[in-house]
Amino acid sequence: MTEGTLQAIREWVGRRGVSAYLERATQRQVEREALVELIAAFDEVHGPAAPETVAGKRAKLTG
Repeated sequence: MTEGTLQAIREWVGRRGVSAYLERATQRQVEREALVELIAAFDEVHGPAAPETVAGKRAKLTG
């Protein structure tokens, strides 16, 4: 990790919060990667979702 990145994290969470911040960030990244794999497996079986279907679902979620 670069010093600039570490400094930005320290400014955001304080010196004592760095480990917890990095743990949460790592957990989120692992979850994202698992979701990407799940979507790829679904697409392999069912084909990709139609863009208009995705747009409709996104609109319902975001209002």
